[in-house]
Amino acid sequence: MAEASAADGKMKDLSISQTKKNKKDGNPKTAAKKPQQQKKKIEGAALIGIDVAKADDLGEWYQQVITKGQMISYYDVAGCYILEPSSYAIWESIKEWFDAQIKTLKVRNAYFPIFISADNLEREKEHVEGFAAEVAWVTKGGKSDLEKPVAVRPTSETAMYPYFARKIQSHRDLPLKLNQWNNVVRWEFKHPMPFIRSREFLWQEGHTAHLTKEEASAEVLQILDWYSDVYQNLLAVPVVKGTKTVNEKFPGADYTTTIEGFIPATGRGIQAATSHCLGQHFSKMFNITVEDPTAKEAGKSEHVHVWQNSWGLTTRSIGVMILTHGDNRGLVIPPRVAEIQVVLIPVGVTAKMSAEAKEDLYNKVKKIADDLLEVGVRVETDYREGYSPGWKFNDWELKGIPLRIEFGPKDAEKGVVTTSRRDIDDKDAARGTTNVDDVKTEIPKLLEKIQSDMFNRADKEYREHRVQLTNWDDFVPTLNGKNVVLVPHCEGDKCEDEVKAKSARTALGDGVAEDKQAPAMGAKSLCIPFEQPEGIEPGKTKCINPDCTTPAKQWILFGRSY
Repeated sequence: MAEASAADGKMKDLSISQTKKNKKDGNPKTAAKKPQQQKKKIEGAALIGIDVAKADDLGEWYQQVITKGQMISYYDVAGCYILEPSSYAIWESIKEWFDAQIKTLKVRNAYFPIFISADNLEREKEHVEGFAAEVAWVTKGGKSDLEKPVAVRPTSETAMYPYFARKIQSHRDLPLKLNQWNNVVRWEFKHPMPFIRSREFLWQEGHTAHLTKEEASAEVLQILDWYSDVYQNLLAVPVVKGTKTVNEKFPGADYTTTIEGFIPATGRGIQAATSHCLGQHFSKMFNITVEDPTAKEAGKSEHVHVWQNSWGLTTRSIGVMILTHGDNRGLVIPPRVAEIQVVLIPVGVTAKMSAEAKEDLYNKVKKIADDLLEVGVRVETDYREGYSPGWKFNDWELKGIPLRIEFGPKDAEKGVVTTSRRDIDDKDAARGTTNVDDVKTEIPKLLEKIQSDMFNRADKEYREHRVQLTNWDDFVPTLNGKNVVLVPHCEGDKCEDEVKAKSARTALGDGVAEDKQAPAMGAKSLCIPFEQPEGIEPGKTKCINPDCTTPAKQWILFGRSY
């Protein structure tokens, strides 16, 4: 099929050192505790590792991977989770990179209160209706009922735009560009899934105001490109760029652009990030106006409403990364966002080894670690005693560390280090050697190779599961084959709803079990891809819906979705 935009299917060349600052070498006294042993195993699994196959039970596999891999700890409020340092470090990598990009557009960071008055939240009808079921309300202060309940922010448009109205008094105050790194709360859902769907999550939300539609539209696309870069160049996750249909756009927006990911294990699409052009809806609602400079030049005095955008990226990105790359041994973390890129493990240390020989080996290990740190590689040395090398290997594989380096007396004799790549499942194929004298140049290259290979494998899989169709009879069977489908569609709202309803009924009739972690059984529109295949003849090509008589206008990507 024709490509539905994965940013040319290429991963941009970002050096390892660009994505995160150096970490100090590991201290054996602060090493992680030994993971709890498991009672059961899958074939080939380590006792300390994952005991269910990803293909057999994705939900249980995911729960084990994120907890044993030290990404998440559970909390006593349903749908809320503790982000462990390992996962928060990934978010920090994303934040550091993206924050640097938006600052080139002169976006400034700010912080607005988490509480929103009911009057402001409910001012924009379409907007509040889109979030009404998810809004958490504070109704008490201590033992007393509040005279007016306040909302806990589900998003900040209605919190920030009264400020915009006060701040913007002249066209000279434009553009106004603010961003928040904060948390939001969205309460109503039945099936929480850490990172993917939680009641509280971290995100950034940018809000900008512009004099013209053209300025606003250009920014929408620039932000979307950077969101694509976060997924493809940092997380090694392929995405499709496009526009949401009217049914799926952000409540209150003129239009919504999106990047759409894919979870191979379930064959479902997932919204990765969105960039919205809000038009003048909110500026009219909150009376954000300036005197039109062009009218003033003509001797007239006219006020115009500003054009606004909002755009957001969340910690869902970490969950998509885990679901895309993780395997039956645990996490697989791309090097550019890994808190630890290399784990260095001394091997061949026995009880018979003399103190002098052991000290000499450890000095050589430290020299290797220092060389790597010098060139910006984030390395941890595992000096833990009482654990076999094999146990350590499995422990670090579970945590998804991109590259393991082993160094023992035999390696020292040969003047090499032995490497093992986490992204390659075949343990023999994953292994290699590098001359000790070359680690400063070769290990960074190997990490970049791991990064690019991870993206290329995921991109190939996503492309293979985007299937172009024109026949309705193939629609649901193709979805059942764990694919998303690119189909001709009329862009009608009601027709889109019919496709979702028809595909749900057909799927249930085919005896396909409902996935509780992704309950939308019917196929919904994911996006209208920016890159459109040929084949639609205006006024002639039939819409995919067999009951629709309106000709198709564009190819639309449909799929079951999280």
